[in-house]
Amino acid sequence: MTSGGRRSRLQLLAVLCLTASLVPVTTAGSGAATARPDAPGVSGRVPDDPPPPPVTWSPCPDLIYRCASAPVPVDYRHPRGPSLRIALIEHPASGPGPSLGPLVFNPGGPGESGVQILPILEALVPAAVRARFDLVSFDERGTGLSDQLLCGPSPEVVAGIDPVDERPGRPLPGAADFGPMASACARRYPGLLRFVDSTSAARDLDRIRQALGARQISYWGLSYGTVLGALYARLFPDRVRAMILDGAVVGSDPLARQAAEEAPAIVAALRHYFTTCRGDPTCPLRADPAGLYATLAARLTRQPLPAPGRGDPVPVTLGDLYTATLFALSVPSYAAAFPRAVASALAGDGSGLRALALDLEQDLNGSSLVGPEWAITCNDAASAPGPAAAGELARALAARNGAVGAYAVTYLMAGCVNWPAPLDPVTTLAVPGGPTLMVIGNTGDPNTPYVAARRLTRDLGRARLVTWRGWGHTWILNGPNDPCMVAVVDGYLIGGRVPGPATVCP
Repeated sequence: MTSGGRRSRLQLLAVLCLTASLVPVTTAGSGAATARPDAPGVSGRVPDDPPPPPVTWSPCPDLIYRCASAPVPVDYRHPRGPSLRIALIEHPASGPGPSLGPLVFNPGGPGESGVQILPILEALVPAAVRARFDLVSFDERGTGLSDQLLCGPSPEVVAGIDPVDERPGRPLPGAADFGPMASACARRYPGLLRFVDSTSAARDLDRIRQALGARQISYWGLSYGTVLGALYARLFPDRVRAMILDGAVVGSDPLARQAAEEAPAIVAALRHYFTTCRGDPTCPLRADPAGLYATLAARLTRQPLPAPGRGDPVPVTLGDLYTATLFALSVPSYAAAFPRAVASALAGDGSGLRALALDLEQDLNGSSLVGPEWAITCNDAASAPGPAAAGELARALAARNGAVGAYAVTYLMAGCVNWPAPLDPVTTLAVPGGPTLMVIGNTGDPNTPYVAARRLTRDLGRARLVTWRGWGHTWILNGPNDPCMVAVVDGYLIGGRVPGPATVCP
Protein backbone atom coordinates (compact mmCIF):
# COMPACT_ATOMS: atom_id res chain seq x y z
CA MET A 1 0.00 0.00 0.00
CA THR A 2 1.19 3.51 0.30
CA SER A 3 2.05 4.73 3.68
CA GLY A 4 1.86 1.10 4.56
CA GLY A 5 -0.22 -1.71 3.27
CA ARG A 6 0.25 -5.35 2.59
CA ARG A 7 3.04 -5.16 0.07
CA SER A 8 5.85 -7.35 -1.17
CA ARG A 9 4.95 -10.80 0.00
CA LEU A 10 8.34 -12.46 -0.20
CA GLN A 11 6.76 -15.51 1.34
CA LEU A 12 5.49 -16.12 -2.17
CA LEU A 13 8.83 -17.81 -2.67
CA ALA A 14 9.06 -19.41 0.74
CA VAL A 15 10.06 -23.03 0.69
CA LEU A 16 11.51 -23.24 4.15
CA CYS A 17 10.13 -22.80 7.64
CA LEU A 18 12.11 -20.76 10.11
CA THR A 19 11.87 -20.96 13.85
CA ALA A 20 10.29 -18.13 15.77
CA SER A 21 13.34 -17.82 18.02
CA LEU A 22 16.18 -16.82 15.72
CA VAL A 23 17.47 -14.22 18.17
CA PRO A 24 16.57 -13.35 21.74
CA VAL A 25 14.93 -9.96 21.92
CA THR A 26 14.29 -8.05 25.13
CA THR A 27 11.62 -5.38 24.91
CA ALA A 28 10.43 -2.59 27.13
CA GLY A 29 7.70 -0.97 25.11
CA SER A 30 4.85 -0.95 27.61
CA GLY A 31 5.45 2.46 29.17
CA ALA A 32 2.82 5.14 28.69
CA ALA A 33 3.09 6.60 25.20
CA THR A 34 3.95 10.29 25.06
CA ALA A 35 2.72 12.52 22.26
CA ARG A 36 5.67 13.95 20.34
CA PRO A 37 5.96 17.20 18.41
CA ASP A 38 6.72 17.63 14.73
CA ALA A 39 9.47 15.42 13.35
CA PRO A 40 13.04 16.67 13.67
CA GLY A 41 14.58 18.46 10.72
CA VAL A 42 16.13 16.89 7.67
CA SER A 43 19.21 15.84 9.65
CA GLY A 44 17.14 13.36 11.63
CA ARG A 45 18.90 14.30 14.85
CA VAL A 46 17.01 14.01 18.09
CA PRO A 47 17.79 15.54 21.48
CA ASP A 48 20.27 13.76 23.76
CA ASP A 49 20.35 10.62 21.63
CA PRO A 50 22.97 8.28 23.09
CA PRO A 51 24.66 6.03 20.49
CA PRO A 52 23.90 2.31 20.67
CA PRO A 53 26.57 -0.19 21.68
CA PRO A 54 28.31 -2.11 18.88
CA VAL A 55 26.50 -5.16 17.56
CA THR A 56 27.58 -8.45 19.12
CA TRP A 57 26.89 -11.19 16.58
CA SER A 58 26.28 -14.82 17.46
CA PRO A 59 25.26 -17.80 15.33
CA CYS A 60 21.54 -17.93 14.53
CA PRO A 61 19.81 -21.09 15.72
CA ASP A 62 19.48 -23.57 12.85
CA LEU A 63 20.83 -21.12 10.26
CA ILE A 64 24.23 -20.37 8.73
CA TYR A 65 23.82 -16.70 9.53
CA ARG A 66 24.68 -14.35 12.36
CA CYS A 67 22.03 -12.85 14.62
CA ALA A 68 21.99 -9.98 17.09
CA SER A 69 19.82 -7.15 18.35
CA ALA A 70 20.22 -3.41 18.81
CA PRO A 71 18.46 -1.16 21.35
CA VAL A 72 16.35 1.78 20.15
CA PRO A 73 14.16 4.29 22.00
CA VAL A 74 10.42 3.77 21.78
CA ASP A 75 9.88 7.55 21.54
CA TYR A 76 12.72 9.48 19.94
CA ARG A 77 11.59 12.63 21.68
CA HIS A 78 12.70 10.92 24.89
CA PRO A 79 15.66 8.77 23.79
CA ARG A 80 16.56 7.82 27.36
CA GLY A 81 13.05 6.59 28.08
CA PRO A 82 11.55 3.15 27.40
CA SER A 83 13.36 1.11 24.76
CA LEU A 84 12.98 -1.99 22.67
CA ARG A 85 15.46 -4.16 20.83
CA ILE A 86 15.50 -4.55 17.06
CA ALA A 87 16.30 -8.06 15.84
CA LEU A 88 19.09 -8.27 13.24
CA ILE A 89 20.47 -10.91 10.89
CA GLU A 90 23.58 -10.83 8.71
CA HIS A 91 25.30 -12.87 6.03
CA PRO A 92 28.88 -11.59 5.64
CA ALA A 93 30.22 -10.85 2.16
CA SER A 94 31.31 -14.06 0.49
CA GLY A 95 34.25 -12.51 -1.43
CA PRO A 96 36.61 -12.41 -3.16
CA GLY A 97 37.50 -8.79 -2.71
CA PRO A 98 36.97 -6.50 0.25
CA SER A 99 33.49 -5.90 1.59
CA LEU A 100 31.77 -2.71 0.49
CA GLY A 101 29.98 -2.57 3.83
CA PRO A 102 26.42 -3.43 4.86
CA LEU A 103 23.61 -3.72 2.32
CA VAL A 104 20.45 -3.50 4.43
CA PHE A 105 17.22 -5.03 3.13
CA ASN A 106 13.63 -4.29 4.07
CA PRO A 107 11.23 -6.88 2.58
CA GLY A 108 8.10 -4.71 2.72
CA GLY A 109 4.66 -5.59 3.96
CA PRO A 110 4.72 -3.50 6.01
CA GLY A 111 5.27 -5.87 8.87
CA GLU A 112 7.19 -8.75 7.33
CA SER A 113 10.13 -10.17 9.24
CA GLY A 114 13.42 -9.38 7.58
CA VAL A 115 15.12 -11.83 9.93
CA GLN A 116 12.99 -14.64 8.57
CA ILE A 117 13.18 -13.58 4.93
CA LEU A 118 16.86 -12.78 4.39
CA PRO A 119 17.83 -16.47 3.95
CA ILE A 120 15.32 -16.61 1.06
CA LEU A 121 16.10 -13.21 -0.38
CA GLU A 122 19.84 -13.89 -0.43
CA ALA A 123 19.43 -16.47 -3.19
CA LEU A 124 17.79 -13.85 -5.43
CA VAL A 125 20.46 -11.17 -4.98
CA PRO A 126 22.97 -10.98 -7.87
CA ALA A 127 26.05 -13.07 -7.13
CA ALA A 128 28.48 -10.17 -7.47
CA VAL A 129 26.48 -8.19 -4.91
CA ARG A 130 26.48 -11.12 -2.48
CA ALA A 131 30.25 -11.33 -2.87
CA ARG A 132 30.94 -7.68 -2.08
CA PHE A 133 28.36 -6.74 0.58
CA ASP A 134 27.49 -7.88 4.08
CA LEU A 135 23.78 -8.63 3.64
CA VAL A 136 21.79 -7.39 6.64
CA SER A 137 18.11 -7.35 7.47
CA PHE A 138 16.03 -6.63 10.54
CA ASP A 139 12.57 -6.82 12.06
CA GLU A 140 11.07 -3.34 12.18
CA ARG A 141 9.68 -2.15 15.49
CA GLY A 142 6.33 -3.82 16.14
CA THR A 143 7.14 -6.72 13.81
CA GLY A 144 8.66 -10.17 14.05
CA LEU A 145 10.99 -10.43 17.00
CA SER A 146 11.02 -6.67 17.63
CA ASP A 147 7.99 -6.37 19.92
CA GLN A 148 5.54 -7.71 17.35
CA LEU A 149 2.01 -6.32 17.62
CA LEU A 150 -0.29 -9.33 17.88
CA CYS A 151 -3.72 -7.75 17.81
CA GLY A 152 -6.59 -7.07 15.44
CA PRO A 153 -8.89 -9.47 13.58
CA SER A 154 -7.63 -12.94 12.77
CA PRO A 155 -5.87 -13.52 9.42
CA GLU A 156 -8.80 -15.73 8.39
CA VAL A 157 -11.31 -12.93 8.98
CA VAL A 158 -9.16 -10.37 7.16
CA ALA A 159 -8.60 -12.68 4.19
CA GLY A 160 -12.32 -13.17 3.77
CA ILE A 161 -13.52 -9.56 3.96
CA ASP A 162 -15.83 -8.75 1.04
CA PRO A 163 -14.45 -5.92 -1.10
CA VAL A 164 -17.60 -3.89 -1.75
CA ASP A 165 -21.23 -3.44 -0.76
CA GLU A 166 -23.03 -2.44 -3.96
CA ARG A 167 -25.91 -0.78 -2.10
CA PRO A 168 -25.63 3.03 -2.23
CA GLY A 169 -24.56 4.66 1.00
CA ARG A 170 -23.30 1.48 2.61
CA PRO A 171 -19.90 1.59 4.40
CA LEU A 172 -16.89 -0.43 3.35
CA PRO A 173 -17.60 -4.01 4.50
CA GLY A 174 -14.26 -4.32 6.27
CA ALA A 175 -15.04 -1.40 8.56
CA ALA A 176 -17.09 -3.63 10.83
CA ASP A 177 -14.26 -6.13 11.23
CA PHE A 178 -11.55 -3.51 11.74
CA GLY A 179 -13.61 -1.06 13.80
CA PRO A 180 -12.38 -2.08 17.28
CA MET A 181 -8.81 -2.87 16.21
CA ALA A 182 -7.15 0.43 17.13
CA SER A 183 -8.58 0.51 20.65
CA ALA A 184 -7.87 -3.18 21.21
CA CYS A 185 -4.26 -2.81 20.07
CA ALA A 186 -3.83 0.30 22.21
CA ARG A 187 -5.03 -1.58 25.30
CA ARG A 188 -2.55 -4.36 24.65
CA TYR A 189 0.40 -2.16 23.64
CA PRO A 190 -0.27 1.19 25.35
CA GLY A 191 3.30 2.46 25.22
CA LEU A 192 4.27 1.26 21.77
CA LEU A 193 1.38 1.31 19.29
CA ARG A 194 1.47 4.98 18.27
CA PHE A 195 5.23 4.83 17.75
CA VAL A 196 5.10 1.95 15.27
CA ASP A 197 5.54 4.10 12.17
CA SER A 198 7.99 4.54 9.33
CA THR A 199 9.62 7.72 10.59
CA SER A 200 10.56 6.02 13.87
CA ALA A 201 11.73 2.98 11.91
CA ALA A 202 13.95 5.19 9.74
CA ARG A 203 15.60 6.51 12.90
CA ASP A 204 15.93 2.91 14.10
CA LEU A 205 17.73 2.14 10.84
CA ASP A 206 20.30 4.82 11.57
CA ARG A 207 20.91 3.38 15.02
CA ILE A 208 21.44 0.02 13.30
CA ARG A 209 24.00 1.73 11.08
CA GLN A 210 25.77 3.09 14.14
CA ALA A 211 25.68 -0.29 15.88
CA LEU A 212 27.19 -1.89 12.77
CA GLY A 213 30.06 0.60 12.95
CA ALA A 214 29.41 1.84 9.41
CA ARG A 215 29.82 5.45 8.30
CA GLN A 216 27.31 4.79 5.50
CA ILE A 217 24.96 1.99 4.49
CA SER A 218 23.62 0.75 1.19
CA TYR A 219 19.93 -0.11 1.22
CA TRP A 220 17.51 -2.19 -0.85
CA GLY A 221 13.82 -1.74 -0.06
CA LEU A 222 11.03 -3.75 -1.62
CA SER A 223 7.51 -2.39 -1.94
CA TYR A 224 6.66 -0.77 1.41
CA GLY A 225 10.42 -0.89 2.01
CA THR A 226 10.68 1.92 -0.55
CA VAL A 227 8.77 4.18 1.87
CA LEU A 228 11.19 3.40 4.68
CA GLY A 229 14.19 3.87 2.40
CA ALA A 230 12.98 7.19 1.06
CA LEU A 231 12.38 8.47 4.60
CA TYR A 232 15.84 7.35 5.66
CA ALA A 233 17.42 9.13 2.71
CA ARG A 234 15.45 12.25 3.59
CA LEU A 235 16.43 12.23 7.26
CA PHE A 236 20.03 11.01 6.85
CA PRO A 237 21.15 11.81 3.28
CA ASP A 238 24.85 11.78 4.15
CA ARG A 239 24.56 8.27 5.59
CA VAL A 240 23.44 6.71 2.29
CA ARG A 241 26.08 5.11 0.06
CA ALA A 242 23.56 3.74 -2.48
CA MET A 243 19.86 2.91 -2.39
CA ILE A 244 17.58 0.72 -4.55
CA LEU A 245 13.81 1.21 -4.21
CA ASP A 246 12.19 -1.80 -5.92
CA GLY A 247 8.38 -1.74 -6.34
CA ALA A 248 7.74 1.90 -5.60
CA VAL A 249 5.20 3.16 -3.09
CA VAL A 250 4.65 6.90 -2.79
CA GLY A 251 4.19 6.98 0.96
CA SER A 252 3.07 10.61 0.99
CA ASP A 253 0.14 9.91 -1.37
CA PRO A 254 -3.39 9.72 0.06
CA LEU A 255 -4.62 6.17 0.52
CA ALA A 256 -7.51 6.83 -1.86
CA ARG A 257 -5.11 7.78 -4.66
CA GLN A 258 -3.10 4.65 -4.14
CA ALA A 259 -6.22 2.51 -4.33
CA ALA A 260 -7.43 4.26 -7.47
CA GLU A 261 -4.09 3.54 -9.16
CA GLU A 262 -3.83 -0.04 -7.98
CA ALA A 263 -7.31 -1.09 -9.10
CA PRO A 264 -6.64 -0.96 -12.88
CA ALA A 265 -3.19 -2.49 -12.34
CA ILE A 266 -4.77 -5.54 -10.69
CA VAL A 267 -7.28 -5.85 -13.54
CA ALA A 268 -4.55 -5.60 -16.21
CA ALA A 269 -2.44 -8.25 -14.49
CA LEU A 270 -5.44 -10.56 -14.14
CA ARG A 271 -6.26 -10.24 -17.85
CA HIS A 272 -2.66 -11.06 -18.66
CA TYR A 273 -2.91 -14.08 -16.40
CA PHE A 274 -6.00 -15.31 -18.24
CA THR A 275 -4.14 -15.01 -21.56
CA THR A 276 -1.19 -16.92 -20.16
CA CYS A 277 -3.45 -19.64 -18.76
CA ARG A 278 -5.15 -20.16 -22.13
CA GLY A 279 -1.78 -20.88 -23.69
CA ASP A 280 -0.62 -23.22 -20.91
CA PRO A 281 -1.65 -26.88 -21.39
CA THR A 282 -1.12 -27.53 -17.68
CA CYS A 283 -3.53 -24.79 -16.52
CA PRO A 284 -6.75 -26.45 -15.24
CA LEU A 285 -8.76 -23.36 -16.26
CA ARG A 286 -7.41 -23.32 -19.80
CA ALA A 287 -10.77 -23.89 -21.50
CA ASP A 288 -12.16 -20.54 -20.31
CA PRO A 289 -10.05 -18.84 -17.61
CA ALA A 290 -11.98 -15.59 -17.48
CA GLY A 291 -15.37 -17.30 -17.64
CA LEU A 292 -14.60 -19.85 -14.93
CA TYR A 293 -13.14 -17.13 -12.69
CA ALA A 294 -16.27 -15.02 -13.16
CA THR A 295 -18.46 -18.01 -12.41
CA LEU A 296 -16.68 -18.62 -9.11
CA ALA A 297 -16.86 -14.94 -8.19
CA ALA A 298 -20.62 -14.95 -8.83
CA ARG A 299 -21.12 -18.08 -6.72
CA LEU A 300 -19.11 -16.70 -3.83
CA THR A 301 -21.08 -13.46 -4.01
CA ARG A 302 -24.29 -15.44 -3.52
CA GLN A 303 -23.03 -18.00 -1.03
CA PRO A 304 -19.65 -18.50 0.72
CA LEU A 305 -18.09 -21.93 0.71
CA PRO A 306 -17.87 -23.94 3.95
CA ALA A 307 -15.02 -23.16 6.29
CA PRO A 308 -11.91 -25.25 5.58
CA GLY A 309 -11.88 -26.65 9.12
CA ARG A 310 -8.71 -27.60 11.04
CA GLY A 311 -9.07 -24.64 13.34
CA ASP A 312 -10.35 -22.29 10.62
CA PRO A 313 -14.05 -21.70 11.26
CA VAL A 314 -14.45 -18.79 8.79
CA PRO A 315 -16.35 -19.47 5.53
CA VAL A 316 -14.49 -18.90 2.27
CA THR A 317 -15.77 -15.78 0.53
CA LEU A 318 -15.30 -13.53 -2.47
CA GLY A 319 -12.71 -11.72 -0.38
CA ASP A 320 -10.61 -14.89 -0.23
CA LEU A 321 -10.76 -15.19 -4.02
CA TYR A 322 -9.49 -11.65 -4.52
CA THR A 323 -6.85 -11.90 -1.78
CA ALA A 324 -5.55 -15.12 -3.34
CA THR A 325 -5.69 -13.48 -6.76
CA LEU A 326 -3.41 -10.61 -5.77
CA PHE A 327 -1.06 -13.05 -4.06
CA ALA A 328 -0.77 -15.12 -7.25
CA LEU A 329 -0.43 -12.15 -9.58
CA SER A 330 2.38 -10.68 -7.49
CA VAL A 331 4.74 -13.54 -8.40
CA PRO A 332 3.40 -15.27 -11.52
CA SER A 333 6.02 -18.01 -11.32
CA TYR A 334 4.46 -19.06 -8.02
CA ALA A 335 0.95 -19.09 -9.42
CA ALA A 336 0.64 -22.80 -10.28
CA ALA A 337 -1.39 -23.39 -7.11
CA PHE A 338 -3.84 -20.62 -7.97
CA PRO A 339 -5.75 -22.18 -10.90
CA ARG A 340 -5.94 -25.45 -8.98
CA ALA A 341 -7.42 -23.58 -6.03
CA VAL A 342 -9.98 -21.91 -8.32
CA ALA A 343 -10.90 -25.24 -9.88
CA SER A 344 -11.29 -26.86 -6.47
CA ALA A 345 -13.46 -23.99 -5.27
CA LEU A 346 -15.70 -24.44 -8.31
CA ALA A 347 -16.09 -28.03 -7.13
CA GLY A 348 -17.03 -26.87 -3.63
CA ASP A 349 -13.68 -26.97 -1.81
CA GLY A 350 -12.40 -23.52 -0.81
CA SER A 351 -9.42 -24.68 1.27
CA GLY A 352 -6.93 -23.93 -1.49
CA LEU A 353 -8.16 -20.35 -1.85
CA ARG A 354 -8.01 -19.81 1.90
CA ALA A 355 -4.46 -21.19 2.07
CA LEU A 356 -3.27 -18.79 -0.63
CA ALA A 357 -5.15 -15.88 0.93
CA LEU A 358 -3.58 -16.55 4.33
CA ASP A 359 -0.12 -16.29 2.78
CA LEU A 360 -0.92 -12.61 2.31
CA GLU A 361 -1.89 -12.21 5.98
CA GLN A 362 0.75 -14.29 7.77
CA ASP A 363 4.52 -14.21 8.11
CA LEU A 364 6.78 -17.12 7.23
CA ASN A 365 6.46 -18.63 10.69
CA GLY A 366 2.65 -18.42 10.56
CA SER A 367 2.29 -15.44 12.88
CA SER A 368 -0.33 -12.83 12.04
CA LEU A 369 0.74 -9.74 10.09
CA VAL A 370 -2.55 -7.96 10.74
CA GLY A 371 -1.47 -5.88 13.73
CA PRO A 372 1.90 -4.61 12.48
CA GLU A 373 0.87 -4.04 8.87
CA TRP A 374 -2.11 -1.88 9.78
CA ALA A 375 -0.37 -0.06 12.63
CA ILE A 376 2.39 1.07 10.27
CA THR A 377 -0.04 1.83 7.44
CA CYS A 378 -2.42 3.89 9.55
CA ASN A 379 0.24 5.63 11.62
CA ASP A 380 1.92 6.72 8.36
CA ALA A 381 -1.25 8.00 6.67
CA ALA A 382 -1.82 11.74 6.99
CA SER A 383 -5.52 11.08 6.51
CA ALA A 384 -7.79 8.14 5.81
CA PRO A 385 -11.38 8.00 4.56
CA GLY A 386 -14.04 7.00 7.05
CA PRO A 387 -16.21 3.90 6.53
CA ALA A 388 -18.79 5.70 4.36
CA ALA A 389 -16.25 7.43 2.11
CA ALA A 390 -14.26 4.21 1.73
CA GLY A 391 -17.45 2.37 0.80
CA GLU A 392 -18.23 4.97 -1.85
CA LEU A 393 -14.71 4.72 -3.27
CA ALA A 394 -15.02 0.93 -3.47
CA ARG A 395 -18.27 1.26 -5.43
CA ALA A 396 -16.69 3.78 -7.78
CA LEU A 397 -13.69 1.53 -8.45
CA ALA A 398 -15.99 -1.47 -8.90
CA ALA A 399 -17.96 0.45 -11.51
CA ARG A 400 -14.78 1.13 -13.49
CA ASN A 401 -12.80 -2.04 -12.84
CA GLY A 402 -15.16 -4.69 -11.46
CA ALA A 403 -15.24 -5.96 -7.90
CA VAL A 404 -11.65 -7.22 -8.12
CA GLY A 405 -10.62 -3.59 -8.63
CA ALA A 406 -12.65 -2.51 -5.62
CA TYR A 407 -10.55 -4.94 -3.58
CA ALA A 408 -7.77 -2.31 -3.71
CA VAL A 409 -9.75 -0.25 -1.19
CA THR A 410 -9.97 -3.11 1.30
CA TYR A 411 -6.34 -3.99 0.69
CA LEU A 412 -5.00 -0.49 1.19
CA MET A 413 -7.20 1.27 3.72
CA ALA A 414 -9.80 -0.95 5.41
CA GLY A 415 -7.85 -1.08 8.67
CA CYS A 416 -7.52 2.71 8.85
CA VAL A 417 -11.16 3.78 8.55
CA ASN A 418 -11.48 4.11 12.35
CA TRP A 419 -7.84 4.76 13.26
CA PRO A 420 -6.94 7.78 15.44
CA ALA A 421 -4.92 10.66 14.01
CA PRO A 422 -1.24 9.67 13.70
CA LEU A 423 1.59 11.38 15.54
CA ASP A 424 4.11 11.49 12.70
CA PRO A 425 2.54 10.81 9.29
CA VAL A 426 4.48 10.66 6.03
CA THR A 427 3.91 13.95 4.23
CA THR A 428 6.92 14.34 1.94
CA LEU A 429 9.68 12.16 0.53
CA ALA A 430 11.89 14.79 -1.11
CA VAL A 431 15.58 13.99 -0.53
CA PRO A 432 17.75 17.07 0.09
CA GLY A 433 21.17 15.62 -0.73
CA GLY A 434 23.29 12.51 -0.89
CA PRO A 435 23.70 10.11 -3.82
CA THR A 436 21.27 9.54 -6.65
CA LEU A 437 18.80 6.82 -5.63
CA MET A 438 17.66 4.08 -8.02
CA VAL A 439 13.93 3.34 -8.40
CA ILE A 440 12.86 0.12 -10.15
CA GLY A 441 9.38 -0.06 -11.65
CA ASN A 442 7.70 -3.04 -13.32
CA THR A 443 5.36 -2.11 -16.15
CA GLY A 444 3.01 -4.97 -15.18
CA ASP A 445 3.14 -4.73 -11.38
CA PRO A 446 -0.35 -5.34 -9.92
CA ASN A 447 0.64 -4.29 -6.44
CA THR A 448 2.78 -1.18 -6.81
CA PRO A 449 1.74 0.24 -10.20
CA TYR A 450 4.35 1.57 -12.62
CA VAL A 451 2.80 5.03 -12.45
CA ALA A 452 3.84 5.17 -8.77
CA ALA A 453 7.47 4.41 -9.68
CA ARG A 454 7.49 7.34 -12.08
CA ARG A 455 5.98 9.67 -9.50
CA LEU A 456 8.28 8.53 -6.68
CA THR A 457 11.30 9.19 -8.90
CA ARG A 458 10.02 12.71 -9.50
CA ASP A 459 9.08 13.37 -5.86
CA LEU A 460 12.43 12.21 -4.47
CA GLY A 461 14.25 14.77 -6.59
CA ARG A 462 17.52 12.82 -6.46
CA ALA A 463 16.54 9.56 -8.16
CA ARG A 464 16.73 7.73 -11.47
CA LEU A 465 14.00 5.37 -12.73
CA VAL A 466 14.90 1.98 -14.19
CA THR A 467 12.01 0.33 -16.05
CA TRP A 468 11.64 -3.44 -16.19
CA ARG A 469 9.13 -4.62 -18.78
CA GLY A 470 7.73 -7.55 -16.86
CA TRP A 471 4.82 -8.81 -14.78
CA GLY A 472 4.63 -9.34 -11.06
CA HIS A 473 5.45 -7.38 -7.93
CA THR A 474 9.03 -6.03 -7.73
CA TRP A 475 11.86 -6.93 -10.07
CA ILE A 476 13.85 -9.09 -7.67
CA LEU A 477 10.93 -11.49 -7.11
CA ASN A 478 10.16 -11.88 -10.78
CA GLY A 479 13.32 -11.32 -12.81
CA PRO A 480 16.39 -11.81 -10.64
CA ASN A 481 18.28 -13.53 -13.46
CA ASP A 482 17.50 -10.92 -16.13
CA PRO A 483 21.01 -10.09 -17.44
CA CYS A 484 20.08 -6.51 -18.31
CA MET A 485 18.80 -5.76 -14.81
CA VAL A 486 21.65 -7.63 -13.12
CA ALA A 487 24.14 -5.49 -15.03
CA VAL A 488 22.32 -2.30 -14.01
CA VAL A 489 22.15 -3.34 -10.34
CA ASP A 490 25.78 -4.51 -10.23
CA GLY A 491 26.96 -1.33 -11.91
CA TYR A 492 25.05 0.86 -9.47
CA LEU A 493 25.77 -0.94 -6.19
CA ILE A 494 29.33 -2.06 -6.87
CA GLY A 495 30.62 0.32 -9.51
CA GLY A 496 28.77 3.45 -8.43
CA ARG A 497 27.37 3.98 -11.95
CA VAL A 498 24.05 5.80 -12.00
CA PRO A 499 21.69 4.35 -14.65
CA GLY A 500 20.93 6.48 -17.69
CA PRO A 501 17.79 8.64 -17.65
CA ALA A 502 15.79 6.27 -19.88
CA THR A 503 17.07 2.85 -18.82
CA VAL A 504 14.67 0.07 -19.84
CA CYS A 505 15.23 -3.67 -19.53
CA PRO A 506 12.84 -5.74 -21.67
